[in-house]
Amino acid sequence: MLQLQSAFGVLALLAIAWVLGENRRAVSWWQMAVGLAVTVVTALVLLKLPLVASAFGSINDAVNTIAAASRAGTSFVFGYLGGCALPFDLRAPGADFILAFQALPIILVMSVLTTLLFYWRVLPPIVRGMAWLLERTLGVGGAVGLSTAANIFI
Repeated sequence: MLQLQSAFGVLALLAIAWVLGENRRAVSWWQMAVGLAVTVVTALVLLKLPLVASAFGSINDAVNTIAAASRAGTSFVFGYLGGCALPFDLRAPGADFILAFQALPIILVMSVLTTLLFYWRVLPPIVRGMAWLLERTLGVGGAVGLSTAANIFI
């Protein structure tokens, strides 16, 4: 049932984009079909191939470790504002979450890490490879493929 819900969500997003588009005749149905096929194939590869799933699971574990360290540092510096134990009783669920002290530091740490990986020349080959795949599969230009691939990390 969840697969049907996800498929309906993808189709609903495509329909909303088409309805809100200015020039509906310019929509390339071929590119849309190829994009959907690439999305489905990527999902199948990520979910069904154990080696790929474990590799992305390891990346997820590393990101979660960085986020936990960032939360620990934020709670150390800002106390209960940064996520430490509250010195009072919580009356409304979620009222202890303060965006500026809990979520933004994690975003800052991840953006610094991404910048370092670009500076150390780790991410540029990955971005170039993804841009090349986008150019070959969807037929987009070099700038569009590069910006789309880079936006995944930025």
